[in-house]
Amino acid sequence: MNNKFFWGIGVLFILLIVGATVFVLVKDRPGMRQLEKELEVLQKRMEDKKEDQSTPEDSQEEHPATGHFHEDGTFHEGVSSDPVQPPSRDYTPTQIQIPDGITDPEVIKAWERLDYIANNIWEWGGKASPRALEIMAELPDPQKVAENVDHCGEKEIELLDELSNLHDPRSVEFLVSYQLDSGIMGKPINEALVAMGPASLPSLIARLNEIDGKRPIYPVPQLLVRISETYQEEIGRIVQYIILPKLEKIAASENATGSFAIQNKLDALKAIKGLTK
Repeated sequence: MNNKFFWGIGVLFILLIVGATVFVLVKDRPGMRQLEKELEVLQKRMEDKKEDQSTPEDSQEEHPATGHFHEDGTFHEGVSSDPVQPPSRDYTPTQIQIPDGITDPEVIKAWERLDYIANNIWEWGGKASPRALEIMAELPDPQKVAENVDHCGEKEIELLDELSNLHDPRSVEFLVSYQLDSGIMGKPINEALVAMGPASLPSLIARLNEIDGKRPIYPVPQLLVRISETYQEEIGRIVQYIILPKLEKIAASENATGSFAIQNKLDALKAIKGLTK
């Protein structure tokens, strides 16, 4: 009987605890609702803060897909009335004349490759620079400089250096002409012609026709050697079937009587050695 009494007391105690807990939770329900409201307010504030911190570029609503930026950084909807156009790449390619009487298919392919390069100067990089066109229009004609060196002073030298640093392949023929025809020579021009790679070949190779020694071919042979070292795969056939035969013809010429004949022969021999090593 004592055991039943104690069991009854234990069960009654448990029921009292459960009842008290339920009473407290039910009684404090308004407090719980208030806590839930405060949590909702706090969560909304956090979301608003994230929206305020979003950048203009990330906001599709602020910058519609049809909008555009102006140079001052401001954004406007719709299509720009003055869109920025990429620099023009238009140019007149060097005309490649394939010599008559060629029947060897490999030689013909070499000339066709040279013609391809002349018509695709941008394939090896380079920068289309409006400034390059401005400089070439501003500088005096190389032939006039050759007649009167006073046409080319300090200002013109600075412009030539600037043009060389732009690496616009449309300037190749102009730079080659200054280097060989004007009497104004310089390392910046050489480095620019090498940097522009195969795009320089048509104008440089055209200068290897000077077999009478009346005009210098320097520094063309060495520039061709340097370019071939970097672009052997692209111009290997041109070196073998066009450049080397032209250099060999200059080196072997016995009828050259011009004042540059001996120097041209030496330059040709040196280049042949560099191209065949």
